[in-house]
Amino acid sequence: MRRVRRGPMLYYACMHPVLFRLGPITLGPLTLGPFVLRWYGAMMGLALLQAIPLTARFGEKFGIDRALIVDSLGLPFLATLLVGARVGYVVSHPQEFVRDPVAIIRPPYAGLASHGSIAFGLAFLAFWCRRHRLPVWLVTDAMTPAILVAIMLVRWGNFMNGELFGDPTSLPWGIVLPGIAGGPRHPLPLYEIAGTGLILLWVLQAAGRRPYDGYLFWSALVASSVLRFVLDVLRSEDRTVLFLTWGQIAALVLIVWGVWFLWVRGRETRMRQGAPPSTA
Repeated sequence: MRRVRRGPMLYYACMHPVLFRLGPITLGPLTLGPFVLRWYGAMMGLALLQAIPLTARFGEKFGIDRALIVDSLGLPFLATLLVGARVGYVVSHPQEFVRDPVAIIRPPYAGLASHGSIAFGLAFLAFWCRRHRLPVWLVTDAMTPAILVAIMLVRWGNFMNGELFGDPTSLPWGIVLPGIAGGPRHPLPLYEIAGTGLILLWVLQAAGRRPYDGYLFWSALVASSVLRFVLDVLRSEDRTVLFLTWGQIAALVLIVWGVWFLWVRGRETRMRQGAPPSTA
């Protein structure tokens, strides 16, 4: 990334989507490459790699057998998340596939959506946890730190790709995007990385005092959804229905669901704690 000075303001420009490029390599009549590793792919790979060990670590802390997560849950769950994220993107951006429907399944699968991965992931966990006789929300609590780390990694990939930028800004950290009119833009992926980092710090601090299963997961999901809703206020060019972006609509659904869950489960927990002991 290089810095560009314009008048009294300092802007950052030219995020490059390619992390590493090798080749082409010529070996006699044979040409190999070029081999390209993109930032988004690298960050997605790191997000997947850290998910299993970090979930296993917190699963052990919450009483879940580490081997069960590593050997049985990990790979099928990650594959389900990727499929769900792709389906979610296709459903929320159908206009991109009208002329070329095969692009839905053709590599490199550009475009993933977190709300799709959440829906597919919860459906998979409902089946898997029933089979292994584990509470779903206990498992989601164990996954919460890994989910937040994954969000931060993927958002860095978005930033280097020049994606998910916000409205024009005169602030000194505005990002100049090649080929995008309107001058410097709000670097929304960086805002989300910072906000998600704060949520992660709270989760790590609260992990040892969960009042009930699902508390970490839904608290973090509500906080992340509020963050997403607020940041999308700075994406006026993407507004659709009711002057909201699709991301804001999905965030509202998750906020309502999460607040309802936390209120109901918290109320049940307080009632149990306040109930007199049985005299049977």
